[in-house]
Amino acid sequence: MPDFRKWNGENVTEMLPEIEHLVKDYHLGGVILFRENVVTTEQTTRLVNDYQEAAEKFGLLMTIDQEGGIVTRLQSGTDMPGNMALGATRSTDISYNVGKAIGEELSALGINTNFAPVLDVNNNPDNPVIGVRSFGEDPDLVADMGIAYTKGLQSTGVAATAKHFPGHGDTDVDSHLGLPEVPHDKERLKEVELYPFQQAMDAGIDMIMTAHVTFPKIDDTKVISKKTGEEIALPATLSHKVLTELMREEMGFDGVITTDALNMNAITDHFGSVDAVIRAVKAGSDIVLMPVGLEEVRNGLLTAIEEGEITEERIEASVERILTLKLERGIIKQESPQPLDEKLQTLLT
Repeated sequence: MPDFRKWNGENVTEMLPEIEHLVKDYHLGGVILFRENVVTTEQTTRLVNDYQEAAEKFGLLMTIDQEGGIVTRLQSGTDMPGNMALGATRSTDISYNVGKAIGEELSALGINTNFAPVLDVNNNPDNPVIGVRSFGEDPDLVADMGIAYTKGLQSTGVAATAKHFPGHGDTDVDSHLGLPEVPHDKERLKEVELYPFQQAMDAGIDMIMTAHVTFPKIDDTKVISKKTGEEIALPATLSHKVLTELMREEMGFDGVITTDALNMNAITDHFGSVDAVIRAVKAGSDIVLMPVGLEEVRNGLLTAIEEGEITEERIEASVERILTLKLERGIIKQESPQPLDEKLQTLLT
């Protein structure tokens, strides 16, 4: 699932022939939009519509990080308060209504998947990347508010994504810049970090996003960093023990797993783009988000499958989960879709 923020140094606000070819040639299953792509209501609707026209029969997961608060991508529509403000109200009704309002606006634009809510427990005051994006420091509060937000979002037909599994709250390093560690054992993680995710899974959340954070008490695997040549721990995004053994087998999640952005320093510095993607798929990820170098990554994955490093069964399991989500959320190309002019008329009135 790549991003196309810029093309030849210009913000991508309309479909370009080169991007249309990439959607078709690489049989893309989804695209993530950023603030650079979504300027006005009409422009965003046209761009999303053009992406879907370029897609194959199942349509694209059109995704965005519209959390509310400091992570708000849409430049039109309603700016909602962030999670910490919602958490301060202690009102699940308000959280539900915010999720629903965000979902209605995304759905109207044709965006069918939101990378929200953040279910990290904000239990480290030195955290440079979560902070006010969390509902708070109490796992019960985070779970209750997060589930309400999720239900509001999903009630509009937009898929919801809990992030960043198994928990990015108790870190003091930003994984965009480095590789953070959460040192706790599984019992403590189950009481705090994992608790909101377990509740969200049990409540039927569509998707979970992984964290580029190491959890040495769950997976103590060591790998050699491409950057430093030193031994480092394996981040959750690339860990079979975290994604398959813990999330799928122990916690019982059968929805879609997406990586966090694979162009973040925690990954690119230490693993390189192709190795990171192969490791993520082997670990249990269904979607590789924003890998570096579409062609190299696609070829690397194909080679890994041809050489038996990744089994076809592993790929088929992901395909089944992604298609199940698309069917549940109606992300299929219609025989007679609503004309764009009609969509715009509805939106602008």
